[in-house]
Amino acid sequence: MFWKLSFDSHDGAAAPKAEGRFVLHRHRDALGDHLDLRLESGEHLLGWRIDATAPDGETWASEKGPHPLEWLERDADARRVDAGTYAWRTRDDHGGELVLVGEATTRRVRIVRDESLSPATARALIDALAECGAAPADAPALIADGITARTRATERLLGLGRELDGDGFDPGALRRALRGMSLDEIHTQLHGFERRFDRLHPPLPVSRPERLPGEDNQMRAGAAMAILRA
Repeated sequence: MFWKLSFDSHDGAAAPKAEGRFVLHRHRDALGDHLDLRLESGEHLLGWRIDATAPDGETWASEKGPHPLEWLERDADARRVDAGTYAWRTRDDHGGELVLVGEATTRRVRIVRDESLSPATARALIDALAECGAAPADAPALIADGITARTRATERLLGLGRELDGDGFDPGALRRALRGMSLDEIHTQLHGFERRFDRLHPPLPVSRPERLPGEDNQMRAGAAMAILRA
């Protein structure tokens, strides 16, 4: 599950009664530098792995599994950024507003659940990257390239369709049909349109002998042989 977090300085309103302790660490793992925000919840800590190196502005986070309470006191290979008490000002299943009363600073954190990338979609994305031997960090560029290739093939199809069918062409119907196709399937459709277009407008040869005014082929052949013999 992914969350959108927004850090702000405290707005000056009285902080709610503390609900427990928190610790904010900066840490580095296989995916890079990040922040770990952990909140005391009963006999363990809950929290988020935050895709940022400083607690300011807007960023993204993923949920962390339960951790032992000892992380409130120890840092191991992480660097402690802040610690203190926390309280929820508002909270529901989709997020809320959290107040962190730290050692020197009070912060307000808005937390919103993002459900656009389901676990099933994330799993499918990871499997697709593994299948083509790509790293997770390559995903944004590969997705952008795929969208570009799909858009260009679609526009080429629409252009050929207008040329081939004229006023009877329905671009909306074609777009709807292509929406459910893979890029390979779109290219198959494109090749079919291109073959129709080539039959209607046969391509010219790459090059043709040029006929000069008042000159027949025999004269030209003789001139060419003379050049070769020179």
